[in-house]
Amino acid sequence: MPINLQQALEKLDAGELPFSDSYAAKVRGSVNKCAVVYNCDLLRIPADPEAFVKRWQLFLKNQNFPAPFPRFGSFKDWYDQTKSLIDHVSGERKRRDQLRACQDDWTDLEKIISDLIQEKRKGCGLHQFDLVAVMVLRNFARQNERQPFQLTSGLVAIWMQQATSGQKSSIRTAVSVLNKLHDLDFKFPAGLLPHKIDQIPVITRRRVTPTLPPKCEQAIADLQSDMRLGVLYDDDLLDDDDLSDDDEMRKDPCAESSIKSVRDTVGWFFSCMVELDFLDLNADPDPSTFATIGCITAAFESEVAGEFYWPPLKKRTVRKNLEGTFRFLRRFNPKLKSKQRKFFKQKYFAKWQPMTEENEEFCRSLMKSSQDKAKFLNLGAIFYDKAASMIANYSNLSFNEKTQAQHWALSTAAAAILTFLPLRATNLTQLTIEGEEANVFLPYKSKDVQIVIPKEMVKNNRKIVTRISRRGKTDPRTILLWWLSEARPLIMAGLSKPDDTLLLGGARYQNLYRSWRFATASVDLYMNLHQVRHAIASILKNQPNSDIEVIAALLADEPATVDKTYAFIDIEDKTQQGLNGLADVNRALQKGLRR
Repeated sequence: MPINLQQALEKLDAGELPFSDSYAAKVRGSVNKCAVVYNCDLLRIPADPEAFVKRWQLFLKNQNFPAPFPRFGSFKDWYDQTKSLIDHVSGERKRRDQLRACQDDWTDLEKIISDLIQEKRKGCGLHQFDLVAVMVLRNFARQNERQPFQLTSGLVAIWMQQATSGQKSSIRTAVSVLNKLHDLDFKFPAGLLPHKIDQIPVITRRRVTPTLPPKCEQAIADLQSDMRLGVLYDDDLLDDDDLSDDDEMRKDPCAESSIKSVRDTVGWFFSCMVELDFLDLNADPDPSTFATIGCITAAFESEVAGEFYWPPLKKRTVRKNLEGTFRFLRRFNPKLKSKQRKFFKQKYFAKWQPMTEENEEFCRSLMKSSQDKAKFLNLGAIFYDKAASMIANYSNLSFNEKTQAQHWALSTAAAAILTFLPLRATNLTQLTIEGEEANVFLPYKSKDVQIVIPKEMVKNNRKIVTRISRRGKTDPRTILLWWLSEARPLIMAGLSKPDDTLLLGGARYQNLYRSWRFATASVDLYMNLHQVRHAIASILKNQPNSDIEVIAALLADEPATVDKTYAFIDIEDKTQQGLNGLADVNRALQKGLRR
């Protein structure tokens, strides 16, 4: 059983750890802060490296930070210093050092490769990074008590399941190096090298939808076609006396983004059926055979239990996939509609929180900082100050500086729209600037930007017609004019499919995502594109006399969805306000009694 952080701190204070005095002081401060971060006494926090990494790895991955840290940099320092102490007191650091220092076949192999690099750098085709890659593979092999001659394609593939993306790349390089050694004119000791390792299959922890049988594929395509036309109303909602045999009553057509997402949600269900051996990919069953509550429940329970090869999905994603699955299967079994209502009332969904933990932490930190809120609302101006000078001097920049200039410029154009009108990023990349049906207009002799988006483009079929104008330091019209004349031509030159009819010139979501993460992180506001909607909803929701209908109209979404999914209310802060209110009432009453 691991010791707790209080005991770890005592070991640090006793000088039992190999830290310098200055670094020990930093570690001590970080560990003492754990009581605030974890909101409990140090005695109750185990010095368990695996549990520590598991708890905070998402913040590192998303470059986010929990309360009470003011920025990501301070959180990262705290994480590194606390992790260093935990690694030492738990013995994890000693174990890693022992593995690196042990003498075995890996040691001999590394020495041979090192000598080959030094003596025949050009002749053998090996370089220093090849040796580093072999050392990464060595670490995995030693942890699993395997020597070089024992390596196989299957064994390496299993290790890659637990590896990071960088480690996966290194392991693949190491396998190539080991195979290359067989072709060198060098006599390796017998039994040192493994046989040539077969090609390692693509390793991913993400779910990959298999190629489905024809009838299943056709059923999905039919649903998508109906969604484009407008799904038929249920029979029980129609008055048969008002309809002829050829009449069809349909709802409004669905947005294209909703139509595309159907394939993902139904693909999840059929992936579950394959993994559960309910669907044979070599057969061609009728999709109606899966339209039972038993099949849906089996997929749901196995997903929640983490029985599939992909990581367990979050509750919000599970619910979304199930809703799409029910919609698909109701086409074959209408009775599922009544069972669907009961299904979502079960205990698993009773305390369902639509807002993800990452988004909640982001909103909480944003709401606690007036400085960050002001920074967010003026991101357009902040990015413009960074981008304008770099774009003006673009031809004289180095390759790395040109890349940064592109990130700043694309983020500036995005902020000029998103921080005023929080569209989904996919909608932003589709906005047109030319033609009779253009979505963005810069009217002559006007200070405004006019935006017209038809309901077919918006997820919730909400037509958007509005104008945005200068707010604080940010003038969207000035920014967009600069973007179109100065920056966009340079950005389009590097795009695979440039399109001068589009506001962003053909930049795809991936381009925009990378640029936004770079720019926001550079100004100490770590956020992704979708969190713009959360930020605006939360800022408005926390204002006095806020109106959820107004916020929903701005986000082009349903009020209930905005209230549950996008707008963050700090319950702890509201609870404290309630306690303060009771204290005020009590003081007033006591004052009256004394009179």
